[in-house]
Amino acid sequence: MTSHCEKNSRGLPGRSAWLSGLMVILADAPALAQSTPKFEFGKVEEVKVVEWKAQAKGGLLVTSGNSQTQAGNLTASVSRKEGNNKLALEAGAAYGRANNRIAVADMANPALWDINRQQVTSTNNYYGKGRYDRFFTANNAAYASGQAAADKIIGKTFFGGGQIGYSRQLVKDDMNLLVGELGYDLSYERYVQQTGKTLDPVTIHSARVFVGETLKLSAATGVNASVEALFNLNKEGAAIDVNSQTAGVGAFKDTRVIGKLGLTTTLLKQLSIGFGFTLKYDQNPASLPPPAVVPMNTMPSQPYFFADKVDTQAEVTLIFTFL
Repeated sequence: MTSHCEKNSRGLPGRSAWLSGLMVILADAPALAQSTPKFEFGKVEEVKVVEWKAQAKGGLLVTSGNSQTQAGNLTASVSRKEGNNKLALEAGAAYGRANNRIAVADMANPALWDINRQQVTSTNNYYGKGRYDRFFTANNAAYASGQAAADKIIGKTFFGGGQIGYSRQLVKDDMNLLVGELGYDLSYERYVQQTGKTLDPVTIHSARVFVGETLKLSAATGVNASVEALFNLNKEGAAIDVNSQTAGVGAFKDTRVIGKLGLTTTLLKQLSIGFGFTLKYDQNPASLPPPAVVPMNTMPSQPYFFADKVDTQAEVTLIFTFL
């Protein structure tokens, strides 16, 4: 009877034989055992996120009876931000008419007065503007903008120009965004012409200061506030001085300020309601034509009429966000 050890030694190679063969193979392939490992890391692809925003808002008001008015307004805005570049465009228009009561002398009997109505334009303005921001860091940017607008009710058939300057995010967290800007403003203005008077266009060079705050009250509600001030640096030779009633407005005598306050809350996914208040101040407003119906014996002796220095606007609008 053959023992287990004998059978193993005759039928199959022993354990020592297997180990010897493996050592020979490893000895014959020193290059494989000593080769330097190589590691290749996959390059992370840079993801460029393009952020689009677009919205429109508008309103319509019609009254009849004692107060007879028709007015409407529409504004739209779109912006695109990619990397360190942001482009924003905005445009709007408003128009309104009013049928006001006026007193008219009876032609048959001048001692008597009749009450009639006269159609007048109460609102007539439009604007369009674009702005480009180049961010150097997360908080610092340079900006350039241009605009074209008109508002015949305040005596300007056209005003436009451009701005350039520096913008900085002063505070940015989950609740607040506070921005400050310093720059230069170039404005060109043309005025409503008057009978017997020629009003030449005016070019204004101004220093610009802006501060704006956006406050997030909740996931659906936010508040924004801003103040922009323009200080004229040059003498406006063709402009009519509101105080002296003569041509020529000195430097820093035509300061313009725009203050805005707004609250927006989301009603549906893409529909929001906004409440806004705007105050505009013009230290030297434009000259206006005299009122259309003024009895000659009550006509003031002053050579010019001027728009009010302060304009305010309160509005409630529905805002539809496309993107």
